[in-house]
Amino acid sequence: MRKVLLALIPLLAACSAENPVDPSDTTTVPVVDTANTYPILFSSLRDATYSSRLEVIATKVDGSAFMNLSRDPSNDRDPSWSPDGEQIAFASDRSGNYDIYIMNADGSGVRRLTFDTVDERRPRWSPDGRQVLFESGRDGLLNQFLQRSIDIFVIDIDGAHLINLTKTPSTSESWAAISPDGKTVSFTRSGVIMLINADGTSERRLHSADPGFTDDVAAWSPDGATVAYSAYNLNHPFATDTYAIFTVKADGSDVRRITTTGSARFPSWSPDGSRILYNRDAVDEFWGRFNTQNLFIMSPDGTNNVQVTKDASARNELGGPQGWTK
Repeated sequence: MRKVLLALIPLLAACSAENPVDPSDTTTVPVVDTANTYPILFSSLRDATYSSRLEVIATKVDGSAFMNLSRDPSNDRDPSWSPDGEQIAFASDRSGNYDIYIMNADGSGVRRLTFDTVDERRPRWSPDGRQVLFESGRDGLLNQFLQRSIDIFVIDIDGAHLINLTKTPSTSESWAAISPDGKTVSFTRSGVIMLINADGTSERRLHSADPGFTDDVAAWSPDGATVAYSAYNLNHPFATDTYAIFTVKADGSDVRRITTTGSARFPSWSPDGSRILYNRDAVDEFWGRFNTQNLFIMSPDGTNNVQVTKDASARNELGGPQGWTK
């Protein structure tokens, strides 16, 4: 499914799900097919040395071992696999503010893709691997809180041909994703998942309004027939169940809620479409923050839930909508 990559990087070969990778370790390991052996990407504070900074982490599906791929004293987050499994796009503030970077699947060959003085986050690959979508406020107007509105951009992986897809300088869009056939881009605006053609035309809603929820983050299934998305529960019980995950057909029909326990967010499909990776959170609503986030895997109907990470230290195992894909 993916090409075998040489990954001669430091790692504890028998790292458990409860122990972080030690960045000072210099053990050389045999050839590792990173994308197949450690196919799930997330960002986390679990690193032993840079404990106050997010790192890009890869893990086995069963959570039995982890690899720290970014190993940098900065915040590295929002990782996503390239379609061939050979590269990872991510956001990092190592240059002062968040920009988009690309690295090889083993963490080597890091290069900066975007250069701007405003934050640029949440990269997502095009199906052919030639472009990266991301969100940025570089063209946005300042609001009353001195924050810039965010647009969805697309750029070639060599840094050429930057295009603003949404072009709404006074309105923000986020969480862009492109359908497997490359024809449709989804994004979220004002709590609604919208669709546009890849050239920025023909904007429309993904599904009809649900008065009990506001849309959050969407992810396309590998065959493009279904979209999994998380939504904020406007009528949730106090201090729990703030987000739920739904599935919907790409034509907007057959909306189904598939999680009912805990606060579930950031769905990401397995390469064969048979499972969904997601975050489940314990929520401290009074302070408006998550106490602990861990990764879980479930079937697309919400059954067969299995916990992948088992961190109880509030280190925020942050998954993402393109964290498990080919």
